[in-house]
Amino acid sequence: MKIRFLEAPYDGEVKLCKDTLDYLKENNIKTIGLYASIQFAKQLNAVKEQLKNFNVITSQPDRTTEQHQLLGCDCFNGNLNLKENVDCFLYIGDGKFQPLALVYGQKDAKEFIPVVCNDPITNSMTLLYINHVQKIMKAYKASLMKFLTAKTIGIIVSVKQGQQQYKASKAIEAIYPDKQFYYFVDDDISFGQLENFPFVETWVNTACPRIGFDDQQQFSKGVINLSDALQANDLLSKASLMNTL
Repeated sequence: MKIRFLEAPYDGEVKLCKDTLDYLKENNIKTIGLYASIQFAKQLNAVKEQLKNFNVITSQPDRTTEQHQLLGCDCFNGNLNLKENVDCFLYIGDGKFQPLALVYGQKDAKEFIPVVCNDPITNSMTLLYINHVQKIMKAYKASLMKFLTAKTIGIIVSVKQGQQQYKASKAIEAIYPDKQFYYFVDDDISFGQLENFPFVETWVNTACPRIGFDDQQQFSKGVINLSDALQANDLLSKASLMNTL
């Protein structure tokens, strides 16, 4: 079956609300990392005009088609391809799925950069901090520790376009030669079916990385993402926001 994805740009006014502008000024923000969902990514001229007294930078993250565009799966800092440091992230869009990626992306950081969300539909501002995902990150850290002690690992592999990481996942066998890995390949991940494999001690997710974070409660034996499994020992040994939770 052929699939065609079409953009659906917002046709209303896109600008910053008073609360957002006040926050940026009152907190002495100088450099802003500006991002948006695809519905707003091409309509930021008015926003940039409002920010003319700030240093505004952006990038084109991995797997995106536009500058400024942010995906919910861009939850690793390197995915942003951002070359400069910022005082805050400013996200233009509705909902929290995409901007929470900017929170998850800082789990390995020593200091948290606030995420300011400006919703042009409701003309309102929301602030996101590490405490918004604190419970999830505690569970994730526990899953990371469980992975290191487990001997039998289940690796979830998706065949969906853009999520196919079977070849990349094979590198894990050389890093952990004392572990036994089993590969589970499917189009859709059914969490209930995982209980049919009781010999698996814990799971590694190679599909959308948000599964490894948002769906922790769906995995009774824990789950971590492939990128973290490949460097599990290093993650637990270095100082980071995750290790302070």
